[in-house]
Amino acid sequence: MIKLTDEMKERINNAYRDKKYCIWATASKDAVPSISFRGSTFVWDDEHLAFWERSRQSGAEHLEENPHVVMLYMDFAARVGWRFYGQATLFKEGEMRRRIMERTIKEELDKDPERKGYGVLVQIDKIRRYSGEEILQQR
Repeated sequence: MIKLTDEMKERINNAYRDKKYCIWATASKDAVPSISFRGSTFVWDDEHLAFWERSRQSGAEHLEENPHVVMLYMDFAARVGWRFYGQATLFKEGEMRRRIMERTIKEELDKDPERKGYGVLVQIDKIRRYSGEEILQQR
């Protein structure tokens, strides 16, 4: 069972403000990797993360082709970090897209003034420490 801790929730939800980045990795169906910062990342609930996909480029294409993702949160100064592995669902329209957009921080939505982006919801399947050796939680 996955249940994000209060510390994880606090750190991820304030990552943009605190300049502690959430870095997402995706891969195409042909295993071509992509990596990007997602300042819009936030905790949706105890077992999901979400973000606003405003670039609508390779990241969105990868999510459509291959839902497997990993996100790294790292605070180097505090030596605190985690890897979150999961399955992403891309919402190009509809109620869930709207709900994700409503919870996305203003600073990220301002970079998409026409609101052409997509909502992404990630069901977390596994959480490891940032160094990767220890599994903390697994579905």
